[in-house]
Amino acid sequence: MSDNVLTRMVRFAIGETRVDRVYGFDRDGALVEHAVLDSQSTTPPEVSEYMHSLVRRALSSGQLVLSNNTFIDPTEAPSTNTSIKNLRIYVVLPIRGIGVLFLDQPIGSGVVPRPTIDRMYALCQRIADRDAVDSLTDADIKALYSEQ
Repeated sequence: MSDNVLTRMVRFAIGETRVDRVYGFDRDGALVEHAVLDSQSTTPPEVSEYMHSLVRRALSSGQLVLSNNTFIDPTEAPSTNTSIKNLRIYVVLPIRGIGVLFLDQPIGSGVVPRPTIDRMYALCQRIADRDAVDSLTDADIKALYSEQ
């Protein structure tokens, strides 16, 4: 039903945010679409159980989830930067009734700016509030994003 809009949102998000990876999960938590910024590979990168737990949290709460791939408990973070090269930032954006967008960025490439996260979150909410979301075009999504 809403796979079409998730596919369009994944393509839009990778182009707009320039993060390393974007995934689209449906409302049941199944991977529908993915995009990798600088790769011609069509094979989706591995999705860990922890990533799935973040998807479930965003789906159940309806709230934005910010996390990372290494330190679930901040008290476990190292005092040196030995693990920083492997650190990835996760931004999980729910689209009520449709699914979630999952943005994945290595910290070495920079963090996703908070204004970008807020605009993407607002876009997801606007899309969720619309009727006939599957008929949204790429131009419609860009226009909704630009209205903010």
